[in-house]
Amino acid sequence: MTASKAHKHEPFFGKNVHVIGLGGWGTGRAVARVLASRGASVTVSDIKPAEQLTEEIAALEGTGAVVLTGDDAYRGIEESELIVPSPGVPLDIPPLRRAGDRGVLLVSEIEVAFWIAPCPIAAVTGTKGKTTTTALLGEILRGAGKSALVGGNIGLPLIALADRARPDDILVGEVSSFQLAAIRDFRPRVAVLLNLFPDHLDRHPTMRDYREAKAKLFANQTPEDAAVINRDDREAWSLHAHTRARIMPYSLLEPQPDGADLAEGWLRVMGNPVCPASRVRLRGRHNLANTLAALAAAHALGASLHGAADTISRFQGIEHRLEVVGVVGGVTFVNDSQATTPDATFAALSAFDEHIILIAGGRPKVRDFRGLAEMVARRKASLILLGEAAEQIASAARDAGVSDIARARDLRHAVQLAAQRGRPGDVVLLSPACASFDMFENMAERGRTFKHLIAELAAQERTQ
Repeated sequence: MTASKAHKHEPFFGKNVHVIGLGGWGTGRAVARVLASRGASVTVSDIKPAEQLTEEIAALEGTGAVVLTGDDAYRGIEESELIVPSPGVPLDIPPLRRAGDRGVLLVSEIEVAFWIAPCPIAAVTGTKGKTTTTALLGEILRGAGKSALVGGNIGLPLIALADRARPDDILVGEVSSFQLAAIRDFRPRVAVLLNLFPDHLDRHPTMRDYREAKAKLFANQTPEDAAVINRDDREAWSLHAHTRARIMPYSLLEPQPDGADLAEGWLRVMGNPVCPASRVRLRGRHNLANTLAALAAAHALGASLHGAADTISRFQGIEHRLEVVGVVGGVTFVNDSQATTPDATFAALSAFDEHIILIAGGRPKVRDFRGLAEMVARRKASLILLGEAAEQIASAARDAGVSDIARARDLRHAVQLAAQRGRPGDVVLLSPACASFDMFENMAERGRTFKHLIAELAAQERTQ
């Protein structure tokens, strides 16, 4: 941060800003640091007690930000001029409603990032595939000689990247429905919508509310911008009427002369072959679609795709997304902890031809597991279930004709059961179809715990 950012002509200079949330992925801390460096008077609230936030509070030392925790959180929030909540904070909590009644402006972190960014933004959203597509887009841009700063819900918050960006950079950000729900002017040069199926219905009252939040991605686009939308996903494609931008559809099923498609084994953009599908290292047909989306977005951002095939062939994916952890006793263990909905687990089951032992369960985000259960039955997969949703999934599975069902006390027990049941050539797939919050801080902790347990198995095998 440079001292010049706190100049009195800086638009945040002297502004009373209230930031909510110190934990999670560090969004609140990033907002506080950036706006304090630009001369804002920053207060940060978190309802956790201070003793649980020692490291987070220490990270703000020297910024001048005031931290309020526990019962003191939200004190004076109605007197602020701007409120920036972290994505995990519901927008209807009483302090935010009171502030809204007083006319206080409330926006998400990506909105503030847009205000300060000196360069174009490419924003990727969808129910699943966001992180993989965002990371791959960044790699394709870099391979084409573009300066791409990749973040959002993957790595650094978008505001931290915007704060250090230069005019010739491109910000590539994964954005969520929670963030989009609180934008005002946010306008991505390229907006990517991958898919839409039920998710986060614990936060969005209905699927319609969830769809409307996602649709805000396109709200401020102009004909100078581009909207990359999955033509094969009915719900996603229904939003193409919500943008004035140039639409670039992509499809695995039909030719898209104005976008990206799969034809005769080649991934194509604007009808031009770019990469043989066989060179995509990511498992699953859904990842061919994600690759098409990244290629279309890179083209829309002015990148040459001449070297994209090499970039794609080197790209091995993202942690917690169909991540092959290791092979123990001839059994392949795969970490797909990112799969927090039945649809995501459905896609993971489609990615393997081998016999699958599926570890699933956790805190349910949806009420209906029938579609997943039918897929498990078709695949003749074995089930190991844990967490709050275990009986819901087991009931749906039994109704679908699945008989190979086991219950585990926790993830360690689930791995033990899978190791006992697995035979050489099998795949043990952690793809929970549920959130992690009944047992873990987040899906990343769940995935890393799984990886640690597999490392223990491998160590035991080496000593035998």
